[in-house]
Amino acid sequence: MTHAKRTGRQERNHHDRHRRHGGKAILDKAETEARTILGKARAKAGTLTAEAKKKADEQIEQATRRKQGIDQEADRRIGESREQAQKLLSDANTEADRILKTAEEKAAGIDTKAKARIADADRREHEAAHTVDQARRLLADAAARLARPMPELPATNPRE
Repeated sequence: MTHAKRTGRQERNHHDRHRRHGGKAILDKAETEARTILGKARAKAGTLTAEAKKKADEQIEQATRRKQGIDQEADRRIGESREQAQKLLSDANTEADRILKTAEEKAAGIDTKAKARIADADRREHEAAHTVDQARRLLADAAARLARPMPELPATNPRE
């Protein structure tokens, strides 16, 4: 079956009719496509946002763990430094005590020796004073004897 040929006017009307109905269909189709594209874009944006949030959360978690590790390491080092300082202080106190004890022992020894020397010096001084007194008495006796007249001794004749 062959179609009869349309006249120019019929042809224009035919196309206008399709255009009118077709235009609405094209518009509906474009809107549907736009909604679909928009929906897909929203879904993709949601997925990307969720992934970005997940990555950010992971990075925050890692940074938190690193910070905790750094804090623990710092606390450990502070503890070690505190222990070293305590040990140095303790060692210094021990050494100071040892030096003080040695000095006290030496001082006590020196004090004992000094007291012994002083006692020896006092004893010698007393002995010297006693000797000087004895010498003075002997000299006084001798001077008194010299001052007295000599008694006449009977003459002895060695020739007899």
